[in-house]
Amino acid sequence: MRKSLLLSILILSIFCITSLVQAKEGLNVVVTTQDLADIVRNVGGNRVQVTTICRDGQDPHFVEVKPSYLRSLQKADAFIETGLSLEIGWAPSLLRSAGNTKIMPGNSNFLEASAGIKVLEVPTGKVDRTRGDAHPDGNPHYSLSPTNVKQMARTITAFLKRIDPAGAAQYDNGYTNYWKAIDAADKRWKAALKPYAGASIVTYHSTWIYFTNHFGLKVCGHIEPKPGVSPSSAQLNNLVANMQASHVKVIVAEPWFSKSIPTSLAKRTGCKYLTLPIQPGYIPGTSTYIQMMDYNVNSLVSALSK
Repeated sequence: MRKSLLLSILILSIFCITSLVQAKEGLNVVVTTQDLADIVRNVGGNRVQVTTICRDGQDPHFVEVKPSYLRSLQKADAFIETGLSLEIGWAPSLLRSAGNTKIMPGNSNFLEASAGIKVLEVPTGKVDRTRGDAHPDGNPHYSLSPTNVKQMARTITAFLKRIDPAGAAQYDNGYTNYWKAIDAADKRWKAALKPYAGASIVTYHSTWIYFTNHFGLKVCGHIEPKPGVSPSSAQLNNLVANMQASHVKVIVAEPWFSKSIPTSLAKRTGCKYLTLPIQPGYIPGTSTYIQMMDYNVNSLVSALSK
């Protein structure tokens, strides 16, 4: 009995010390993308320290692995990814190389943030190279919908509470404040885009379907005939004809794509070409999710109003 009591006291003491250290130093959370980082920072506050792997305008599909990423993962308390195979080309091998068992897929401190998301563009039939770099699990760019970001925040809050139960009250408070901020901003964004409901845009990559669905816009076509595949001259001619028939006013591309094709299409059709970020921090003045969405919505309103 005495040994059992002493063991229980020892375990409780270790738990309390660990909680105090985490509260002081912060739970070390590594995330794949900057939208995830924004959520974790808002939910966790000073209880978390966040390291982002994909940043500085990188395409989240393709990330150049650096030794510093391994060091971050080796000391990480938790790992969060977008999932739906967005990071399939680099995250699994990076996690294996880091050798931090607790943050490996299937283990307690690993999270795929897509839980609870209504996934769009889920392919049917066999997915192979004939479809280009198709999204095999559905479109992973779901964070461009504010509704989905609120769901992501809910999922991440539950995850942080599970691995750091001593911080539950702080995480709940951070989640509530973040949810309210996104909800208020979303009402502003919807009001700004409401006059252009039904307007068609062309995008470079199949990225913007969650955004256009959320705000009542339409995607008329993509510059890439298949994900990751460059268009032929004939395909671009067909796209131009489709754009003219659909009265498209705007072409949207992410910052890492070459500007040559969108610029040429804009000249041929009289459309406005916009470089819009899909992650916070990719363009100056967009370091938070709300700032990024403000930038995107304001840019689209300006282009569609002309």
